[in-house]
Amino acid sequence: MKQQLVDAIRMLERAGYIDHNGHCSARRDATTFYINSGASVRGALTTDDIVTVNLDGELVEGTARQPLEYHIHSEIYRARADVNAVMHTHPQWSTFLTMAGVKYQPVYAQGVLLGDIPLMDSPLSINTKPMGETLVSVLGRNPAVLLKAHGVVAVGADIVECFALAAYVEENAYRQFMAMQIGSPYVFSEDEQRASREKLWSPGLFKKTWDHYRSKI
Repeated sequence: MKQQLVDAIRMLERAGYIDHNGHCSARRDATTFYINSGASVRGALTTDDIVTVNLDGELVEGTARQPLEYHIHSEIYRARADVNAVMHTHPQWSTFLTMAGVKYQPVYAQGVLLGDIPLMDSPLSINTKPMGETLVSVLGRNPAVLLKAHGVVAVGADIVECFALAAYVEENAYRQFMAMQIGSPYVFSEDEQRASREKLWSPGLFKKTWDHYRSKI
């Protein structure tokens, strides 16, 4: 699991979805999770950079400090038993949309899988428990939440699913942003969204997406 988490973070960095910041985690058990250390170099990450933290933010294994925004992960794991992986990215295109107050719209088949992504209307770092709790309330039962002028948080049943969803947010936002330079993007209808979700939400598609990005590292 640690190696898979390392691969996910390196893939996100290679794709430009995270930079020198950004962090990803995977639930280890009911009370602890793995996460990359705050000081780690995301593009050169190894399993030695993965630490274990409990839901109170205390270091259980490892010597490096966890990211300041570990509250994103701990509060989601505390509230969502269905979530076993959390990824906080700092992508460009979806962040541009939130900076300009433009609503994320499903303009791409895989982008439909995120549904109507809620927006946390604050650019501040999620570095306290109350802010983590606020994030959880905005996220609700959704697979992702946008952070205004900040980034994205995606969640999933496992690392592969979570990675794929995080990638789809940015792939969709890129297409939406670029289409807006020409005119008004075509937005999938409710029927088209429903059909896309029925056909595309599958472990096979998530693994195919994972394999595509992994080939690049």
